[in-house]
Amino acid sequence: MSVPEPSQTERRSAERASTRGPALLFWAQVIGNSGLFVGMLLVTRALGPSGRGTVAFLTVTALITAWIARLGVTEATVVFAARRSEERPTLLANSLSFSTVAGIAAAALVCGTLWLVPSLRPEHVGETELAVLAFSILAACLADAGYRFMLGCSRFRAHALVTAVTSWVYPLLAVVIWAFFGMTIALGAFIWAATQALRAILLIFLAVAREGLGRPDLRLLRESISFGVRAWIGTLADSLGFRIDQILLVIIASETALGFYVVAVNLSEILLYFPGAVSTALLPLAARSEAAPRLAQTLKAFRSAAYVTLATLLLSAALGPPLIPLVFGASFTASVTPFLLLLPGLIGFTALIVFSNALVASSLPSLSSLAAIACFFVGLALDVALIPFFGASGAAAAASGAYCAGGLTALLLYRAGAPFRLRELVVPQPGDFEVLRALAPMPLVRPRPQRS
Repeated sequence: MSVPEPSQTERRSAERASTRGPALLFWAQVIGNSGLFVGMLLVTRALGPSGRGTVAFLTVTALITAWIARLGVTEATVVFAARRSEERPTLLANSLSFSTVAGIAAAALVCGTLWLVPSLRPEHVGETELAVLAFSILAACLADAGYRFMLGCSRFRAHALVTAVTSWVYPLLAVVIWAFFGMTIALGAFIWAATQALRAILLIFLAVAREGLGRPDLRLLRESISFGVRAWIGTLADSLGFRIDQILLVIIASETALGFYVVAVNLSEILLYFPGAVSTALLPLAARSEAAPRLAQTLKAFRSAAYVTLATLLLSAALGPPLIPLVFGASFTASVTPFLLLLPGLIGFTALIVFSNALVASSLPSLSSLAAIACFFVGLALDVALIPFFGASGAAAAASGAYCAGGLTALLLYRAGAPFRLRELVVPQPGDFEVLRALAPMPLVRPRPQRS
């Protein structure tokens, strides 16, 4: 698919987007995930390791099911919405209708199977928890549809605002429910699902208000599936690799081991805010670019993300061990070792997410899938080998090994199609720190001009 040569105005706009987009997404994640962290802390304190592990099982199952159900339609929507602005209303209609039908069908299949075969679910998951799980799956599907459409339209500010606001609903609901009803596993999972549902409603409302809502088009949907399923295979493998270890911990070890591991994972994910924001903003920008500027944008994105990740990794290694038992309680001291073992994999994750998104933007979704598949199978093999002997620490070591393998694979695949010197990955270049300067606190709401 050819991309028209951008005008000078469009190039300037792209340069601003390459710095402001990641900054907006970064601060949205900082503000939003601060709310999620507070909510998680409340639920963790209320339920302890075992209860927290069961809530994690429900939320992870909802996310994995939603990732499987979308069949690449939302991945394709990001690229198509970035390239075909005139078809955005139809793309939105297709994404929402497909996500709704897929979410309902997937919820029925997964929850029905867990209900019919009780041995597949944790001891404390009953009919009420399965009903919450079904609601969570549909909410996660629709939230992803709204998020990816807004991303394809480069509506970073709107997405940032929704993320920041809705994430703080989580701790507010946790406080209210804990105070008036007491915290249970079902309520802990429902709070997360309600937050996802609110995010979906707001994102969809803003998307419709901005771009309009067309009528579903089967031809365009088939094209979206054809393109998206190639990226979906990799996204699914990446997503499974990111969460399947938590399911395996429940099966092989226990809900308590999962509770320890989830705390370590949640803390390590804080270090992924910046590389995630940079790679997310890169996708629609690179999709509209020619090959040469796309390579420069990709290398700049990786260097910027890697600098920040390495610095925060070293700081976290020093501060994490004393802070974890202080914040979560002495019963979570066992989370310290898994947290430290997760840190080495963060550089690998940075390479994986940046270069995989660059491959998708280069219309090479099949290649982007190979890196995620490598990450998944390496992680799965290491999980099976390490979890029976080392529990949560084994899962953490497996995750680090998997991300390093996936990151190296993504880097080599991208370099095969767009050659560059390896020193360009680490030697700073002019403009690398523009994104870092843009991280100076910035408002999520654009100020209105004063009227005279």
